[in-house]
Amino acid sequence: MVSPLRFTMKFEPATIEHLGLKLYVSLPPVIGELVSNAWDADAERVDVVFPEGPITESYEVVVTDDGSGMDASDIQEAYLRIGRNCREELGTEYSPIKHRKLMGRKGIGKLAAFGVASELEVRSIKDGAAVCIRLDYEDMKATPKGGDYEPKVVKSRTGPTAEKNGTEVRITKLHRERAIAEDWLRRELARRYTVVGDDFKVYVNKVRITPKDRRLRDDCRKSWDIAKLPDGDVINAASGWKVSGWIGLVEKSSQVERGVDVFARGKAVELDTMFGLKTTDVQFARAYVVGEIAAEFVDDVQDNISTGRNSVQWESTAGQELQEWGQKALKWVFDQWRLLQQKEKEEKIIKTADFDRWLKTRTAREQKVAMKLVMAFVEDPNVEPEAAAPLLEIVKANIEFAAFQELVDEIDASGANVEMLMKLVGDWRIIEAREHLKLADGRLGIMETLSDYIDKGALEVQQIQPLFEEHGWLVNPSWGEVTGQTTYTQLLRKQCAEAKDLATEDRRIDILGYSVGGTLHIVELKRPQRTLSRKDLDQIEQYVDWARTNILGSGTNAPTYIRGLLIVGKLSGDGSVREKMKRLAGDDIRVETFRDLLNTAETVYGDVEKRLKKIAPEYARESRKSRKKG
Repeated sequence: MVSPLRFTMKFEPATIEHLGLKLYVSLPPVIGELVSNAWDADAERVDVVFPEGPITESYEVVVTDDGSGMDASDIQEAYLRIGRNCREELGTEYSPIKHRKLMGRKGIGKLAAFGVASELEVRSIKDGAAVCIRLDYEDMKATPKGGDYEPKVVKSRTGPTAEKNGTEVRITKLHRERAIAEDWLRRELARRYTVVGDDFKVYVNKVRITPKDRRLRDDCRKSWDIAKLPDGDVINAASGWKVSGWIGLVEKSSQVERGVDVFARGKAVELDTMFGLKTTDVQFARAYVVGEIAAEFVDDVQDNISTGRNSVQWESTAGQELQEWGQKALKWVFDQWRLLQQKEKEEKIIKTADFDRWLKTRTAREQKVAMKLVMAFVEDPNVEPEAAAPLLEIVKANIEFAAFQELVDEIDASGANVEMLMKLVGDWRIIEAREHLKLADGRLGIMETLSDYIDKGALEVQQIQPLFEEHGWLVNPSWGEVTGQTTYTQLLRKQCAEAKDLATEDRRIDILGYSVGGTLHIVELKRPQRTLSRKDLDQIEQYVDWARTNILGSGTNAPTYIRGLLIVGKLSGDGSVREKMKRLAGDDIRVETFRDLLNTAETVYGDVEKRLKKIAPEYARESRKSRKKG
C-alpha cells in the first residue's frame, strides 16, 4: 500500500470480464459470495437490504455483516489482491476467532458483483477505523494494460468511528430492470448454505432466513439417508472420502428445482446436479428427485471445484468417483420412483368403477387372476388409470370362466402386458361366445316361462313376482350386476303400501327397487291381464316423486338419479291416458307391457345367436342341436 488513503489493484483487463461478467450472471451467487466472506470473517449476522419496486438509477443492494472487518492494510493486501489463496497464505483452514472452516479459496469472489452491476462500494470497520472505497467497472476497463487500477476512496465514509467492526458492500448500477423478489432471493440464499442458523443468521429485508426457506426433507413423499442407500456413503475408503445427507422424491414434478445439491464446508458447490446421468427411460423420474449431500473432500486439500465456485470439477479424480457413486444412487432412487408410481397407479386402477369392492366378492383364485391383469395395466405406461375402466369390465365379465383364467396364466408366464391382453380378448372370442350362449340359453328358459305366465295365466304373486326379483335383466337386458335390490325393495314396499280397500284387479303384483350404478329403477308390476289406467299412472308417479324427495342423494351410496317403470298387461286406447303416459315418459317414468319386455329379451338373445354364427358358428344353437341329435 502506497498510502493509507491510496489503494491499487493489479489485474489484466480481461480478468474482470472472465471472472466477473461471465462467471456470475445471477444475483443469488453474487450475494452468496458476500455471505461467504462474512462467514470467513466470523460474522454472526448478515443483512441483505434492497428497495421494493423497479430498478432505478439510485437503486442499490446493500450487504452488511458484523464480522472482524478490515483495516486499510487488509483491504490492500488481502481484499484487492486477485487470486489470493487465503487458506494457503494464512496456513490454516479455519477462521481466527470461531474456528470455522473457511469457505474462500480462490480470491476472485470480490469480482462477482461485476457480473450483475457496474459499481461496487466497500466500507469496512476495524478497531475504530473505517475505510471506504468504490470500484467502477468502466474505470477498471479503461485502465491501461500493465497499469494499476486505483479504487476511489470515499472520504466522507472513511476515518475514525465508534461503530462496531464489520463490513458493508453496496452494489449499484445494476444491469437488471426487473424488480428483485424478496422470497425468491431468500430461498436462493437458503439453498446455498447449510451453516445458516442460530450461530450465523442471514436476513433479507429484515426477514430472517430459516430452515423453511430451504428444500425440506419433510416435503418429500419418500426420502432416504445417504448412509442407508444400497451403496452406502463411502466414496473411497482408502482416501477417507465419504458423503452424508439425503435424497428424496417430491410429490409434484418440477423442471426447474430438481436434482441433488452438493455442499462442502457448509456452502453449495453445485446445485441441481444429476451427476451427469443421461437416461431416457427415467426422464419423468428425474423431475421428482431432490436431495442434499455434503462432500467435504471436494474442497479439502485438493481443490475440486470450478473457478466460479458453482460446480464440481467432474473430470478430477474426486469428481469422477463422486459422479460414479451419484449415478448409482440416482438409478436406485429412480427404481424406487417407479415402484411408488406403480403402487399409486395400482391403487387408482383398483378403485376405478368400484373394482376393489367387486374384487372382494370373488374367490381367491379369481382375485389372483384379476390382479395379474391389473398389474399388466399398471406396468404399461400407455394405460392411464382413467382409461382402465373398459379393460376392467372385460375382467369382470370373464373372470368366472376357467378357460379365461387359464389364458391369463399363460400370458402372465410369458410376461403380461396390455398388448397381450388385447390379443387375449381376440383369442377369447370363441370361449366368450360359448359362455355367453350358456347364459343366453339360461335366459331363454326364463323367457319361455314368462311367456307361459302371460299366455296361460299364473299365480301372480307366487310366480311372476319371484321371477322379476331374481332376474333383473328381464326389465333391462343390458343390466349386468344389480345391487341394493333387497334394501330398496323393502323400503318401497313399506313406504308405498296400497290402500286396503283397493279392488283386487287394481292391485299391483309388487313394487321393486333395482339399483344399477348410481341409478335407482322403481318398477311396479301390475297383473298381466290388466289394461293401463290413469290411476295406475298416478300411482307410479307418486312412488317416483316420493323416492326422489326422500331417497335421492341422501346417505352413503345413495342413488344420484331415479327412474320409474310401470309394467302392465295391455296399453290403454284412452286418449287422456296415452297423453299422460307421454308426459311421464318425458320425466323418465315409462310404461311397458310384459310382452314388450319379452320381445326385447328375445331380440337380445337373437343378436347373440347372430354373433355366434358369425364368429363361432360351431357354438350356435342350431349346430349344438345337430350335434346332440347325431
